[in-house]
Amino acid sequence: MDIKSAIALGLIHSLGALNLKGARAMGSAIGSLLCLTHSRMYKVTQRNIELCYPDLPKAGQQSLVKQSVKETTKAITEIGIAWGGSKEKFARNAAMIEHVRNQDLFDEALAKGDGIMILTPHLGNWEFISSWLPQRCDLMALYKTAKMPGFEKAMLKAREDSGATLVAGTARGVKGLFDHYKNKKVIMILPDQEPAPKSGVWADFFGVSTLTPKVVHSMIKKNPQGTVLFAYVIRTKNGFELIFRGLSDDIYNEDVNISAQAMNKGIEECIADAPAQYQWDYKRFKQHPAKYYKGL
Repeated sequence: MDIKSAIALGLIHSLGALNLKGARAMGSAIGSLLCLTHSRMYKVTQRNIELCYPDLPKAGQQSLVKQSVKETTKAITEIGIAWGGSKEKFARNAAMIEHVRNQDLFDEALAKGDGIMILTPHLGNWEFISSWLPQRCDLMALYKTAKMPGFEKAMLKAREDSGATLVAGTARGVKGLFDHYKNKKVIMILPDQEPAPKSGVWADFFGVSTLTPKVVHSMIKKNPQGTVLFAYVIRTKNGFELIFRGLSDDIYNEDVNISAQAMNKGIEECIADAPAQYQWDYKRFKQHPAKYYKGL
């Protein structure tokens, strides 16, 4: 195993020895330090919040920036716990989900039997979905390949131990995902990553024209009878809440632009549940001609 992977995994395993309260306390402390030093995470978070909440007073923006950085670092320090690695640990993690909101949307779609596309924004800690969802359905999820081979191998094992099947965002992997959904099973996609220009369309996100993935619309065309739902896990005082949310019927529109806009609007509504827990440190508008992140 390469040295970088070994170091990263050593840190994750160390964090896995903490309880949830301890992991969050460490994450909060790291986040405070990153704010104090005006780190890259802090600066990108600040730029995104300025763009997406222009009507929020400066003091409110700064408060949200600091909260968001702390919540993002909590998500990082919770990874050691989220990667259960055994049935007992996944059962423990599932028990940390204290409440499931709108489970009827998922249950009804599953009973319908035409397949479900789960859209999971970078909100709260999506890693904990793998402790709940694969126990109830045949789940296949798309993931982004890691730069460290050893780390990627361990990540895949940790996630697939939950019962989910993961496929890389390669041509072969995407084809496997298409086939899984076409066969009326359950797939999961992170819908708020910036695609390559040829794989996206421009749609507003918080009033900013944003390069938005076309893959969701392409999946829908392969299985128009399927149901598209949002699912995300937000942090509560002592655990997590899993939330399912439906989308506007426009998501099924034949026009990819209308569909993409409906998806982005839906993501905005998800974020409204817990704005500070969204991963605002991601350069979501990197391809925008305005070069919003220049110098950061």
